[in-house]
Amino acid sequence: MRFTICSLLGLLLLSGCDKPSSENPLFPLVKGQAWTYQIETVYDAPDAKTVKYTMQMKNLGSAELSDGSTAWKRRSNMGHEYWLRNTQQNITRVAMKSPLKERAVMDQEETVVLPNPLTVGASWITTTVPYILRRRNEQPSDFRYLPKYQNLPITFTVKELDITLETPVGRFKGCARVEGKLDILLWNDDAFAFKPNYLIQQEWYCPGVGLAQVERVEPTTSKLLQGGVMRMKLIKLD
Repeated sequence: MRFTICSLLGLLLLSGCDKPSSENPLFPLVKGQAWTYQIETVYDAPDAKTVKYTMQMKNLGSAELSDGSTAWKRRSNMGHEYWLRNTQQNITRVAMKSPLKERAVMDQEETVVLPNPLTVGASWITTTVPYILRRRNEQPSDFRYLPKYQNLPITFTVKELDITLETPVGRFKGCARVEGKLDILLWNDDAFAFKPNYLIQQEWYCPGVGLAQVERVEPTTSKLLQGGVMRMKLIKLD
């Protein structure tokens, strides 16, 4: 169901809390905390290129949903807005707004971001789009703009707990690594047929920090397609 911003703000009444009563240390929602990431995408040859930019994400505090429960709002410096719910079972997204749209969208079903607590082998399904894959000679070129490749199911699994992660910000202990696999059918030049391929996304979460690093691999399988690797690293924590 879609709502205008005014309608959505009618559902989300600002409250005075600064952080959830049971804050998840791997996904902090306390008001005012901010993260700056460097995002680097390396596209495969031919026509290889590297694109770099920075993104900031900031927590804006709590908001009350129409059912009386509390959501927590985040906004990126690119204009994306997210409303998140924190429960004893998980962190979920309940609504989001694209900077290119005048309307915010309430999720028909809450989207799991991170279960709580994490255990090795635990898995959950969410949806995604290809970030990197593009067609070389057709428009629109990016797969993300093609309806058949939107809202694809990706299965995340907790792979490791209590690991140490080195980042430009510092060395963090007690981190968790989760891995997402998306099964996608792509044309393969070697097989001269469509074959299933995996798009792989790894995410690292650290206590008191939250999301510290992401790596997304989308392979090139045909001369008509271009894939690559996207890496997102935390470079500043406020």
